[in-house]
Amino acid sequence: MSAKPDRKALLRRSINNESVAVEQRFAPTDMQKRYADAEEALIDRPLGLVGPTIVSGKPTPQPGFSAEIDTLSSRSILRIAIDRAHDNPLNARRIYDPEVIKSMAASLATRGQLVLVPAIRHPTIQGDVILLDGHYRKRGLLAAGKTEIEVDLQEVNSELEMYRISFLINQERNSQTTLDNALAWQKLLADQIVRDNESLAELTGLSTANVAKTLALLKLPEAAINKIRDRPTKFGIALGYELVQCAKVLDDSALLTLMDRVVAEDISSRALEAIRHKLASASPRKKKEVSRQYKIHAGAEQIGFIKEWDSGKVTLEVNLPHQVDREALVASLKRRFTLDETVESVE
Repeated sequence: MSAKPDRKALLRRSINNESVAVEQRFAPTDMQKRYADAEEALIDRPLGLVGPTIVSGKPTPQPGFSAEIDTLSSRSILRIAIDRAHDNPLNARRIYDPEVIKSMAASLATRGQLVLVPAIRHPTIQGDVILLDGHYRKRGLLAAGKTEIEVDLQEVNSELEMYRISFLINQERNSQTTLDNALAWQKLLADQIVRDNESLAELTGLSTANVAKTLALLKLPEAAINKIRDRPTKFGIALGYELVQCAKVLDDSALLTLMDRVVAEDISSRALEAIRHKLASASPRKKKEVSRQYKIHAGAEQIGFIKEWDSGKVTLEVNLPHQVDREALVASLKRRFTLDETVESVE
């Protein structure tokens, strides 16, 4: 009887042979060369081989791939001077990290701009554009000493759509911060592009509660908002809301000190909530004022009382049915407090 073949050994040998073949086909030096060749080939074709080649100012359709070109050529891809590319006034991002700009500038200086910036034609300045996104890229290009930017012109029907596109792009990259949102939403409300918090919730897909907590961040003192600008990713909705609550029991100096602790000790929103409750319970309560009351009697009958408080307040209430007794008491009080004879009618 012949021995059964060792299937596991055969499988291992086959896998080893395949690995060797793959390594030979895609050696590191070869892959690097292929990547470099691909990068060079796509410098003027950011939409791939089926897209137009960029020349200064306008796209040039390529021969072949005619079906694809008819569709893509309806989009205008331009290379224009950076000073003619205006920031989106309704950009969802409001805070730019200098370190990110520096890093992007280094990349752009070495590799150039590989990703187009979505934009629309400027409604009032002929030949200029308004960026829908890519504001970091624009700043990186400027820092790298570049003078031109490549944009992909799109059609946008309203100011609200300009914000919505910007918001969705930044949200997809997970680069939106709570302070970015608060500042952008404040402008949308001030310019009456949206009516209220409910409209913002519908626009962004967030709850009305989170919209309210986000906007509450702008109620903080200006110095506190500036601290958040320095570390915007640290202060999300939950932490920001707790800071707003802490501001109700702390003065500005104590609040800024607490914010430094939040950053230095990496305090979570739950831990900050516990700190807030402790601060609230430790805040001095208004001291209950003690009063003393002395009853006034005429024989066995109580006819009134005198009441005094520690604050110095004194009240007298007495019922004297006989006019002679009333006049005698009033005259005594007038002499005591040096009152004139002026009578003020009180209803």
